[in-house]
Amino acid sequence: MLLLIFFGLQNYKKYLILSIIFSTFVVEIKCNMKRLLLFILLLVIQIFTLYSQSMKIMTYNVENLFDTQHDSLKNDTEFLPNSELHWTNKRFYDKLHEVMQVIVGLGGDELPLLIGLCEVENDFVLKAMTQFDPYDQLGYDYVHYEGPDARGIDVALLYQKDKFTPLASRPIPVNLPNGQRGRDLLYTCGALSDSTLLHIIQVHFPSRREGALASEPNRVAAAKAVRKAIEEIQMVDSQAGIIIMGDFNDNPSDKVPTTTLAALPYTNRSFDDLKLYNLCWDGSPFEDEEIGSYFHNGEWDMLDQIIVSGALLNGNLSVRVMPEAEVYHPKWISKRDKRTGEMIPRRTYIGPFYQGGVSDHFPVFIELFFKNEL
Repeated sequence: MLLLIFFGLQNYKKYLILSIIFSTFVVEIKCNMKRLLLFILLLVIQIFTLYSQSMKIMTYNVENLFDTQHDSLKNDTEFLPNSELHWTNKRFYDKLHEVMQVIVGLGGDELPLLIGLCEVENDFVLKAMTQFDPYDQLGYDYVHYEGPDARGIDVALLYQKDKFTPLASRPIPVNLPNGQRGRDLLYTCGALSDSTLLHIIQVHFPSRREGALASEPNRVAAAKAVRKAIEEIQMVDSQAGIIIMGDFNDNPSDKVPTTTLAALPYTNRSFDDLKLYNLCWDGSPFEDEEIGSYFHNGEWDMLDQIIVSGALLNGNLSVRVMPEAEVYHPKWISKRDKRTGEMIPRRTYIGPFYQGGVSDHFPVFIELFFKNEL
């Protein structure tokens, strides 16, 4: 509280950020209280003096956001008006509206700059999110490529048109060990309003449907495709600002994020330009956590993650991210689990029974700070 008064940080949002900084470094820095307070003071001065303007970047698995039209090239018959799920236009637009409400609610004072999406069916769904009334007033456009998934679910990136300009994009293919092709990943390079480049890779790694260990080689293949793309970017720009986000279908402390991707915890004392840091991982095993992005068999998982290059953490660029991601879990997109009492995501269907919820995942977000002009 003394720090809050000293810096005149009367805004609740800034106080929340200060709390995150404090909680993060109390665990990591083993020193006396005076040195700890001095470290925090210096970090607060740096962030709130040099990087005051901020915007959010989020990733959200929107769970089967299908339109109601049959695509003869895809196995989408489950989500049609005459199917067992009775996926009608009303249900589609109700879900679409709630997804957009989540985006607006998470943004708060400022709409999110970038939104990585998992499980959107096609171009029509994205046009509805960005070009149909009233959502066209939000100022979003999108990047999307039709992928090879048998059911038709893809990844996509929404962006604020007046704050981010895509310069290049492409799908990243994932070749699975069995010779089949997995879901494509999405690479986008774009410029912020100050011309700073961001490289975004939106992912949806292969599922655990066959079991975590049995399916792990598929996620290793996806992670290797990401590593290859990152190496290509860093060969051209060793200080590239890179963001990898989406549904990894693993927890942050599992093998694929920590070994194949080589993502380090955000609690590191220093950040190397070329290394990756998982903003959802404090370095300890992810187990018995109070909150995650996905709830399964009575336990939280953090399947949805945001990983960044060290250049976005060490102050070498004109933008900087806070070293911890957050889960957005307001009550209105949640329901109480009868067995555990936890407030968990309220999904659209449970089996064939319509629940009217938004998704079985909570979105995850980070804050991106812009350096002030001196």
